[in-house]
Amino acid sequence: MVRPVRDLGGAGTLGGGFTLIEILSVIIILGIAAALIIPQIGQRGDLQAAAAARVIMADMLYAQNLAIATQGNPKGQSPNPQPYVFVSFDRTDVPNNYGLYYYKSATNQLIALTHPVNANSYVMTFGGTGPNTLSNVTLVSANFGNNQPILAFDATGTPYYYNSTTKTATLLSGAGTVVVASGTYSLTISVEQDTGDVSVQ
Repeated sequence: MVRPVRDLGGAGTLGGGFTLIEILSVIIILGIAAALIIPQIGQRGDLQAAAAARVIMADMLYAQNLAIATQGNPKGQSPNPQPYVFVSFDRTDVPNNYGLYYYKSATNQLIALTHPVNANSYVMTFGGTGPNTLSNVTLVSANFGNNQPILAFDATGTPYYYNSTTKTATLLSGAGTVVVASGTYSLTISVEQDTGDVSVQ
């Protein structure tokens, strides 16, 4: 028995492709989805605040380790009347900033240390641009005790709050805190008394 041969190229066969209207519909849907989703990805306040909190925590731990390694004397001064490494937060400057400092006995003032990675002054700015900035993040508050925004670590890594007016360091009597925010999202970095353990909430 001979079977009939199917017409593979005739006018009666259906094509397997998409029509122009179907393709345009998919493109329009993808465009609308991209317009809604991509701006939200670029403005994730939780991710930006978390990134800033990690940088601040790392800098605090570096300051603590530097104080231990140099016995509170990172510049080898003799005498050294203030044997600490300081982390000072400043909300009065525009833009707000924080930095790592040592006490220079010759001038009786805090001087910024040198950043070990980029060799710039170890001052980090909030919401600025450049190598030492925390973009899209604001400093809400910094209080290590008695409303003092300066944290000091001694030769054993013990944390103090420092009064720059009286030039006195006092042991923390509770957790010191730094609050950073991006958009509506904020995080609190805590420094525990006695141990100087740094955590974020």
